[in-house]
Amino acid sequence: MLHMLCLKEGTAWNVDLLYGHVASAIPLNNDFYEKSQKLKHCINRRGRTPWYEQEDLKVTTVDQIWHCKGNLLTDDRGNALKDLCLSMALSKMLNRRFDGFKLSKAELQKTHDFVFKGLLAGDEPHLRAFRVIEEELVFVHDMYYTRYSYLYQKGKYLALCLPVIMIALCSWLTVACLDVKYQDDRYRSNHGKRSLMSETIVIMVVLAFLEVYQLYLYIASGWFKVALIRSYVAAPYFQTSCFSEMIIRLLLIWKAFRPWKGRLGQYCFLENLGRRSKLMSCLHYGTLGLLDKAMKGRKNSVKLSEDVKKAIIDSLLESNGVLTNGVTSLQKNGVHDDLKWPCDATATDGAVARTIVVWHIATTLCEQKLDKQAKEEDAVKTASTLSKYCMHLLAFAPNLLPDHSSISESILDQSIDEASKLLKEGKNKKIKGKDKKIKGKNKKILGRCEILMETTNTDGCVDDETRLVAQGVHLARQLIDNIQDSTTRWKVLSDFWAEMMLYVSPSDDARDHLEVLAKGGEFITHLWALLTHAGVLKRGPTEPIDAV
Repeated sequence: MLHMLCLKEGTAWNVDLLYGHVASAIPLNNDFYEKSQKLKHCINRRGRTPWYEQEDLKVTTVDQIWHCKGNLLTDDRGNALKDLCLSMALSKMLNRRFDGFKLSKAELQKTHDFVFKGLLAGDEPHLRAFRVIEEELVFVHDMYYTRYSYLYQKGKYLALCLPVIMIALCSWLTVACLDVKYQDDRYRSNHGKRSLMSETIVIMVVLAFLEVYQLYLYIASGWFKVALIRSYVAAPYFQTSCFSEMIIRLLLIWKAFRPWKGRLGQYCFLENLGRRSKLMSCLHYGTLGLLDKAMKGRKNSVKLSEDVKKAIIDSLLESNGVLTNGVTSLQKNGVHDDLKWPCDATATDGAVARTIVVWHIATTLCEQKLDKQAKEEDAVKTASTLSKYCMHLLAFAPNLLPDHSSISESILDQSIDEASKLLKEGKNKKIKGKDKKIKGKNKKILGRCEILMETTNTDGCVDDETRLVAQGVHLARQLIDNIQDSTTRWKVLSDFWAEMMLYVSPSDDARDHLEVLAKGGEFITHLWALLTHAGVLKRGPTEPIDAV
């Protein structure tokens, strides 16, 4: 791969050093020293104008960090620090997509192997992969929305000195003002002067705290940590000095504030049915998009669980980078012939949105049939979480999904109208053998699910794209009737949603993901970045090729 990558901004080294050393499963390339010697020889040759500068020979590569024998980088914490440096290097590659450049080498076999045989190798690949991607997106966020990257490149020492100088200056002025105030109180000087001194002291204290906070943010940032690791690797003295290692360890344990909180938005279609805010719509357009659009339901969220991460990574490894809209998981579980029909319309506009709506309604209806204990099973929680997250994207961030946002919004609005109509008709029908008054905390969602399951006519709905809610009811009935075992049924749903989550992640609209990062980010952006590094930039069967 000809794209250049290193740990020092403005300089470069062949990305093979990255792809060749992140995992033992990939053949190593140990000619860094030999190449650097050739560069030194070429620099002094008369009549040549090299494409590099002398400063390029002082870069710190991922290769050097991976092979550093210092105690700081040899334990489990050291592996996490190595991954932090890897995240920074990967963020520079991802910036190419944000800047609109094409990844010309994305289809190479070694690009595919970097993720599937490197990053995802090991006993718990989901933990490491998402940790690396999360740190990478923090670097991207800082690059576009903070000053930390500039300080790392141009003035990291000045960034440390200025807050210290300001804190010392504010402290000195505060002490001086306190002394003057004490003298004024002692000799009973005029009240106006004492009041002015008090205000000055308050201002100085506030400024000092702000400088301390700014200093903490910079030291806790990944940029400063990578700078420390670079210095540690480049200077053998730090690796042999116990005192230096202790100081560096103390600085590296500071934790920064994360823009992404590790939570998944949750939107339950049937629970939040029909809640719209015309006022928010007016404010959205009146402020030229500064305020969010009208929400069609409450904006809930849950913590991203390890089970969800594992389900997605397992699905990715099984697919080997060939993404489908759930049909592969249906084939694996032996239910493809009966349940493939909601996934058939892949070429029409809004196909992804329709598939999400139908499967989400079916998942919700199946979930309401379970008791409280069954809802705590891993497969149930994984399927329910991913189902509601996909609906959250459809309702609140449709621009991150494959379909055009206006088409997705139109499909959601039509589904809301259809569900409202079906529920209104169902309430007028007598539910045989059922009590209309359902008691409990979730009586609204239970009542709606019961009405839809008992009264909805699904005849001919499979071929009617305007009856998505009826299709969801029909699919739920199929799941319950055809798969009697609850464990098997929820494995089918869990595998489907994990595969569907990967299917909707590739996108060419990198700027939409960048805009979302400003607000903290979305989980789909993490999957988009992971697939980018694996060379999976589009859906469908694409085989990696060998480098020529």
